[in-house]
Amino acid sequence: MSREVRLFIFLVLWLGMMFGFVLLFPPRKPSVQDKTATNQISVSSDKPSKVLPVKEKFLSYINTNDLRLTISESGVESIFFSYKGREYELSKSNYTLLPFSLLLGSILSSENPERLYFDSKGNCRVEMGGSRFLVNREFIPVSNYVLDMVVRVRNEMRKPIVFGGVSLVFSGPLGPDTADERFAYMYLRTGYIEKKDLSFVETLTTSIFTGTERYAIKDKEVVAGVWMENRYTVVGMIPIEGEFKAEFVVRDSKYGHNKVMSLRSPTEIMEGGDEKVYRVRILLAPRKNEVLEAFGYGFKALEDGGILKPVYDLLKFLVNFFFSITGSWGVAVILISVAVKLLLEPLSIKAAVSMKRLQLIAPKIKEIQEKYKSDPKKMNAEIAELYRIYGANPASGCLPLLLQIPIFIALYNVLSGFIELKGQGILWIKDLTKPDTVLYIKELEGFFILPASINLLPIIMTGVSLLQTYITSSKTQSQQTLMMWLLPIIFMFIFWNLPSALVLYWTIQTLLGLVEQYVINKTLKY
Repeated sequence: MSREVRLFIFLVLWLGMMFGFVLLFPPRKPSVQDKTATNQISVSSDKPSKVLPVKEKFLSYINTNDLRLTISESGVESIFFSYKGREYELSKSNYTLLPFSLLLGSILSSENPERLYFDSKGNCRVEMGGSRFLVNREFIPVSNYVLDMVVRVRNEMRKPIVFGGVSLVFSGPLGPDTADERFAYMYLRTGYIEKKDLSFVETLTTSIFTGTERYAIKDKEVVAGVWMENRYTVVGMIPIEGEFKAEFVVRDSKYGHNKVMSLRSPTEIMEGGDEKVYRVRILLAPRKNEVLEAFGYGFKALEDGGILKPVYDLLKFLVNFFFSITGSWGVAVILISVAVKLLLEPLSIKAAVSMKRLQLIAPKIKEIQEKYKSDPKKMNAEIAELYRIYGANPASGCLPLLLQIPIFIALYNVLSGFIELKGQGILWIKDLTKPDTVLYIKELEGFFILPASINLLPIIMTGVSLLQTYITSSKTQSQQTLMMWLLPIIFMFIFWNLPSALVLYWTIQTLLGLVEQYVINKTLKY
């Protein structure tokens, strides 16, 4: 039994064990008792306070050059921002709690935390233990993508009261896909900012299995802020006046994880007539390096690029450059694929020629292996001499692939976070930030391993890859190795739900490689 056959059997058995485990032990549905907690929370049903009802519901609006917010009595109903002349949705639907809701106490204190409802003047009255206090809420635009939320709490009694604090809440998902549950929760991350060094700490890393609620709190020390992001947008809440601790909760949904973060003020005693002021600076913005740097507060830590930042910046420049020439983001992706191919072409041709030579001398290698099978040292020396004579190098085919890996990783970060691609298409592709689904069968949703969507581009990419495998193989070989045929199928599953911009890039790369190999096969003969 060959090594490739053993590997294939291992993969089949491993996948079978995984799906068998899921079928035998399905994930449990969420329940109040089913909680894994960073800190154990004791839940109390007592509600010693009472929020006095507002007279009527209302909507008010904040419109700046960059932000458009719709505000109601309980929070912010929708958030839109503008970037490079286009408007994008940041928050609109599918949230657990209305963004920038104010709650009494902690978001972890009960399943239905007590919310504050404000009148059109931003006032809310609360009775607590026979005392009454007034809460005022105000939104103040500050600069590009930035506004302040100011909360004033005043004890309206002459006697001291124990004020349990408020929680300023923001709930995911983030746009531009909040209305589409299949994509609303993708890449959604939350975290807090350390007070001492402004370092960013991610919380609530969720598993692939649903069915649980997870809590996390940062109750040991005051934080410098909390943040939430996906590939396209970022939300930050930075205390400017008043001290806060961070709390997080995530509730699994059918398609992903809905995360809630909050800044919670501490419990304190307020003397009669005293007023406490909390001011939180809020960032609602596209996830762009220049915006994060301008905001400050350490948000530069969320910049894209990492150790590949020089490559990332070059590719981002090229994508913008090609768009400025063509006016089409789809054509820009195609041109950057051609540009990368031309950049690596000398190495690629050398590798392809070397591979072709290896195939042409394969019969000679087989003769040497048969002749010196009892003398491995002599056999290896003869094969090495054969390689030298014909200029073949078995390792040369790996170099272009190794160089492609960092380029592809950097381009993945560029294209998957390029909000300018949102809603832009080419040919049958309607949105370059999503798979190019041509048919969606809802009945297949969640059915074993069959995808509910039919995505055309990964199928085309796989077909081109299989054709390239066919023409790459030597005619002198009696059969193809199993792995050469298996890899394109594996890649199809990997690429199936990736943004179509990335699949388009890889498809063009594969197509150019196919043409290159065809030319080499026609011209290189012995």
